[in-house]
This record gives sequence, C-alpha cells and structure tokens, in this order.
Amino acid sequence: MNVLDKVYEVLGDKGAKLGFMPDEPDKMTGIFEYQASPLVHSFSGSDIVQNVQVRCRGATDEIAYQAAKSAVMALDRYHDDEVSILQNSAILDIGRDSKMRQEYTVNFTIRRY
Repeated sequence: MNVLDKVYEVLGDKGAKLGFMPDEPDKMTGIFEYQASPLVHSFSGSDIVQNVQVRCRGATDEIAYQAAKSAVMALDRYHDDEVSILQNSAILDIGRDSKMRQEYTVNFTIRRY
C-alpha cells in the first residue's frame, strides 16, 4: 500500500494531486509525504509510522482554509485494518504563492499495520 494513495482515497477529493501542485486551478489540494518517524517496536511487532502533509490553496483565505478543515475532518482519527491517521499539527497559514493565492497546510501521522 502506498501511503499517499491511501490518504487520497480517505480524503475523497478527486481533484487532489499526489506529490505536486500544478499551477492551475486556483483551488487545489496537494498531498505530500515527508520524513518518516522511526519505527515503533513492541513485542507484538513493529508499526511503520509515516508523515503526510496536506497543502490547500485557494483564491481567498476562506476557500483555502475550508479545504484544509475538510481534510482534517476526513482524515483525523480515521482508522481501518491498514492504517490509523492522527492530525499532528494545527492548520498552518503558510502565506500566499506568487499568484497571491492563499495556502494552508496541515500535517498527519499515519501508522501502518
């Protein structure tokens, strides 16, 4: 299982992009994997822990923020027989891109079973 594919599936945003954000359209969600956490070992086995960032862009602050909030609502505390997902940062305002579109990010920890 590819963690980005799994997050894309759970997020349910069919316009989201994995690993990149094209310049168009103005409203865009990108899903990025970043440095993984060390394995968590126990006597019952090892859990693979991965980190994912969801970056949301919009023509206005409200559009971008609502997209980030929707990502949190879909992903935070999600669990099934493959993964559990927890939000590990606040929704962060990272400013505007070169076309003055607002961007927000939010990070998640994903534990694979």
